[in-house]
Amino acid sequence: SSPKPGRDRVPMATLLAKLRSDAEALSAGRHSITLEAEAIDLLGNESELASAFGNLISNAVRYTPAGGTIAICWKRCVSSAEFAVSDNGIGIAPEHIPRLTERFYRADTGRSRESGGTGLGLAIVKHALSRHQATLDIASKPGKGSRFSAIFPPGRLAGG
Repeated sequence: SSPKPGRDRVPMATLLAKLRSDAEALSAGRHSITLEAEAIDLLGNESELASAFGNLISNAVRYTPAGGTIAICWKRCVSSAEFAVSDNGIGIAPEHIPRLTERFYRADTGRSRESGGTGLGLAIVKHALSRHQATLDIASKPGKGSRFSAIFPPGRLAGG
C-alpha cells in the first residue's frame, strides 16, 4: 500500500514518441509500428507510466511474428482517456486472460526461455496502473492478436 503517485504533468507526446522509438529498436524492422496520439497529458509518475506502457508495447513486439503490425493509441474517451496497444500476434487463449496479471504467471511456459520473460511484466503493469487509478482491459483471440488497454479516470487527465 504505497502512496499514490504525485500529480506531476506527464508530457504524453514526448513519452509516446520515445516508447515508439524503443519499440522500433526492439523490433529491428520486423514489424510495422504505428502511433496515434491525441494531445492529452496525464498527471502522475512518468517513470511508472513509462514502465507500464513500455511493458505492454514490448510484449506486443515479442509475441507478434515478423511481418505483423502493432498499433499504439492514446485518446480521449467520453470522460476518461485510453492508452492501448493492439497487435495481430499469436493471441492468448481465453482461459489464461484472467490470470495474466498474476506474478510469475505465464500463459505459455514453453516460451519463457525463447522470449526471456519472467512472468512479472503484467503484474508490474497492473500495479502501476492501479496506483494511477487506471484499469487494465485485455482482449485477445488465439491466432488473431491482442489488445491491452489502460483506462485513466478524468482526475488523472491534465487536458491538452
